[in-house]
Amino acid sequence: MASSAATIAQMFDRQAKRYGDRALLKAKAGKQWRDYSWREIADSADQLRAGLIGIGLRAGDRLAILADNGPKWIVVDQAALGMGAVVVPLYTTNGPEEMQHILSDSGAVVAAIEGPHNLERIAAIKDRLPHLRTLVRMDQDGAGADGSTAQTTSIAQLGAGQKAEVCEGRGQDLATLIYTSGTTGPAKGVMLTHRNILANAEASMAHIELGEGDMTLSFLPIAHAFERTVHYTVFMAGGTVAYAEGLTQIAQNLLEVNPTILLTVPRLLEVIHGRILRTIESSSALRQRIFRFALSTGTRAAWYRHRGRPLPPHLAAAMAPLRRLVFSRIRAPFGKRIRYLISGGAPLPVEVFELLAAAEVPIVEGYGLTEASPVVSCNFHGRTRLGTVGPPLKNVTVKTASDGELLIHAESVMAGYFNREAETREAIDSEGWLHTGDVAEIDSDGFIKIKDRKKEIIVLSGGKNVSPANLETRLVADPYIAQACVFGDRRKHLAALLVPDFATLRDQARTKGLPADAAPELLVGDPQVRAFYQRKIREFNKALSDVEAIAAFTLIASSFSQENGELTPTMKVRRRVIAIHYERQIEAMYRN
Repeated sequence: MASSAATIAQMFDRQAKRYGDRALLKAKAGKQWRDYSWREIADSADQLRAGLIGIGLRAGDRLAILADNGPKWIVVDQAALGMGAVVVPLYTTNGPEEMQHILSDSGAVVAAIEGPHNLERIAAIKDRLPHLRTLVRMDQDGAGADGSTAQTTSIAQLGAGQKAEVCEGRGQDLATLIYTSGTTGPAKGVMLTHRNILANAEASMAHIELGEGDMTLSFLPIAHAFERTVHYTVFMAGGTVAYAEGLTQIAQNLLEVNPTILLTVPRLLEVIHGRILRTIESSSALRQRIFRFALSTGTRAAWYRHRGRPLPPHLAAAMAPLRRLVFSRIRAPFGKRIRYLISGGAPLPVEVFELLAAAEVPIVEGYGLTEASPVVSCNFHGRTRLGTVGPPLKNVTVKTASDGELLIHAESVMAGYFNREAETREAIDSEGWLHTGDVAEIDSDGFIKIKDRKKEIIVLSGGKNVSPANLETRLVADPYIAQACVFGDRRKHLAALLVPDFATLRDQARTKGLPADAAPELLVGDPQVRAFYQRKIREFNKALSDVEAIAAFTLIASSFSQENGELTPTMKVRRRVIAIHYERQIEAMYRN
């Protein structure tokens, strides 16, 4: 472990010297997986670093990266960090206005870009970015920008035949500006130092006992703080990162590389949960009874496992055949070596957790935020509590304010928001406590339960407070609902936009008396479909108080997406954006 290093680049350099030709990264090249050794990535970073210095990049300058996950992302990142530059990651799903805001606000002078499409997107706005001097193509044959305002060069041309060693640096030096994908307002640049991130990586590595034999399959964007810090954590542990080919190939890639650690967001697990339930619903009555018995038995066994206690003999005997007959099929898609399936970014529906836990899938929930580098807490094997995000990491202190807001004190807390002193003072108080904006409860054993976003609590016109996030989590647990967004602030009652799970709807169309082959636009307007969802909402409301009940809903045909700004990169809804896009439908629900 290279925890004594002052900077991320120093840590990486020490590990590269230690592990040499051992595989650090894995990526698909055609139909075959290719290994990238520690030495290969470190040498490429040293060469690129010499090239960046040659084009005038200096310590403290900002360098933006716009690329898909892959070895080149790491090469550019380590090259920049190793010369004291500050990395500004961009999402490939950022719209032009958001991209321009981040590049302008950060004052990035160099942008490393992968793919002609991304190069053209930056070229289209570069005249409005006076600080941006150089575009670096991460593709060897990249084409696009004409270079009329900014110089354009390729990663292969920079530093060819030269090398620049990792510079001296301090832990308090700025490592990165990560722009928060907030649900309201323009993105703010979170300033994270090398020490912020290394402290978080060290604590995370110890929390889940990460080691040299571990491998993670990466599919969340490296631009996100969670995935980025996990990369550094794996590097610190001497493990391996494999890159998924894309969202549609995750299932295949899991079986090909058999990772030990998988980071995910609830939406992916909700899809898996829905598919399992659809399969069971279409099975015979006998198979459905066997499944229900297996789920009940597995849930009881999980209670013991999560507390680190051995199973009673009768329960162990009951689980043995169920592992082979039922649970093996649920576990199979995650590979043979999975140690941790870590869900974060949004609340995981209880039904999803219970099913996976019953099948002995090692599912745990964690919690974090970019401003904390980002991991704050996580459940772990032998100490898991349903409905919580676990205890805090060893070097993190938490408490709740008088209004229930979760406060954090840790070495991993950000240095502040870039060029936003007032907002920094609002987020971090005079005693160094980070105000998360999340309402939480902390039990006597230190387990944290996140109840809602403080700023997203809906206040109905009658003065009652309602948590939209909790309701949305419960709504999407229904296999017939893919996405949900709840509204009602300063209104008399709640209303919701619902995106049906059209695959589930069509699979069950004949048994439910619904049209099967119609396009989504026609299905959401069909009276039978409307009546079907009306019955579902009626059942949903039975367990709720009157103020929490969904009084009106509208079915919509198009999914909320990152591309149109309706979802954050971790698939959380941006309520303000959705409210603008569906203003007519929302107003109609309240008029009616």
